[in-house]
Amino acid sequence: MTEATATATAGAGAATASPRYTRANPFPARLVVNRRLSGPESEKDTRHFEVDLSGWGLSFEVGDSLAVYPTNDPELVDEIIHTLGATGDEQVPRPKGEPTTFREALLRDYSITQPTPKFLRAIAERASAAPTLTYLLAPNRKQDLETYLWGMEIVDFLSDHPSARFAPKEFVGLLTKLQPRLYSVASSLRAYPDQVHFIVDVVRYESNGRLRKGVCSSFLAERADDVPVPVFPTVAKHFHLPDDPNTPIIMVGPGTGVAPFRAYLQERQVA
Repeated sequence: MTEATATATAGAGAATASPRYTRANPFPARLVVNRRLSGPESEKDTRHFEVDLSGWGLSFEVGDSLAVYPTNDPELVDEIIHTLGATGDEQVPRPKGEPTTFREALLRDYSITQPTPKFLRAIAERASAAPTLTYLLAPNRKQDLETYLWGMEIVDFLSDHPSARFAPKEFVGLLTKLQPRLYSVASSLRAYPDQVHFIVDVVRYESNGRLRKGVCSSFLAERADDVPVPVFPTVAKHFHLPDDPNTPIIMVGPGTGVAPFRAYLQERQVA
């Protein structure tokens, strides 16, 4: 799904009074329900989240998505800082805005899981011995590199190649900006005014002896109860219900999950 800025129409009487929430100006929502749907015996952790949008002033249609800005796992941030021999208090540039501390930048501004090509090249150049990585960075080894990188994160390369040293300012220059994640709206504003619901599989798996976590799904499941959850709407123009409520619909979800169809059913019930 292509991301878009917020083009949802404003609610009655709110168009001029409410700001337009976008990627650059997300709304500080609150997580009010965080409920596990999977049974205790299930290895899968599927969650039902309810987010309070009081004061939002905008509307969205069922079929649309909401983008969520997560923060990174503080434990992973601390591990990276420790591995680099830093304190976390060093001043570093942000992708946009005034400089901040190394710890805050890793927590809120940069993607710290997936290695970037620039980061991999820097490891290969600085490590005292990284023959496998050097070999796989050759232009004709792209497929082999992708296979090698599966389940590998930035912290793995820092731990495996301690001779590759980076100053905090230099390190963040090898990273990309932390991006929002899109979730299909699983509720109707008609049924639940000032709320949006999500149904999310929390990503957790083991690789190379480490527990890996999805950045945003683990943020919502583990760390969002007492902090603002920045969100903005994205419109799916070709995924809306027909204007005529009597028009039959067939719901097929190849990869989308049940979330948008839960919203469709709620919308039809109150239509």
